[in-house]
Amino acid sequence: MTERYGAATESDLNSLVLPARARAGDRDDVIATLTARMQLLAENSSAELFVHVAEGSAPEQILAELTGTISAAMGWEGTVFPTNTRRRRLTLPAGVRVTRGLGEILPVDSHDLDPRVLATVHDPQIAAADSFVLHVDDRVRGCIPALRLNPTTVSFRAVIHDKALLADDLRRRSFLRLAAWSTACDIHLAEGATIITWMPDDGDPINDFKLQVAAPDWLVHWVTYRVLPHHLGL
Repeated sequence: MTERYGAATESDLNSLVLPARARAGDRDDVIATLTARMQLLAENSSAELFVHVAEGSAPEQILAELTGTISAAMGWEGTVFPTNTRRRRLTLPAGVRVTRGLGEILPVDSHDLDPRVLATVHDPQIAAADSFVLHVDDRVRGCIPALRLNPTTVSFRAVIHDKALLADDLRRRSFLRLAAWSTACDIHLAEGATIITWMPDDGDPINDFKLQVAAPDWLVHWVTYRVLPHHLGL
């Protein structure tokens, strides 16, 4: 998973990622990892641990056996390399354009923008120079935030815009969002960057379209298990 979906911070100890690699598939090692994290939550009267894992991996099978429960879908993580030739390229609708960098979102626009856009601008994790501003009919209507994971890898969050944008034509709005996202990916891929995409498994049809358009070179479905102390014999 990308940094945003990675291991927990001190303020989020009840969230943990189990990577699908070598020792992560060892039952004793998995139990030891879960137990160590659960012990950090010992002072919490409602101790529970939400463990994120790749579907179909050895750690996922261990979690299913330990908890006796069914996982909750989390989302799809896909990696697109600059050499990918299977992607579909979408043309932006008339009147729509994206520009590189968040500097164009000025204070004068603040009263018209969705609060999530402003939060993105001030988010220190966001790489402003690698992100994009969404313009519709020469008005700033949203943005496409990006995370710079390393010098050659960028991760995109969803296209964020105000709720009024094409609210009367959701089909057109979905295509606009998809085309803007695809255009932003095209720009970074043309620069030789690898793109890591994240598509929540939340029933939104646009995520299915993203999978088709992106045609990722590598794809994994992440799921979540709720682990309680008694699952570990604590």
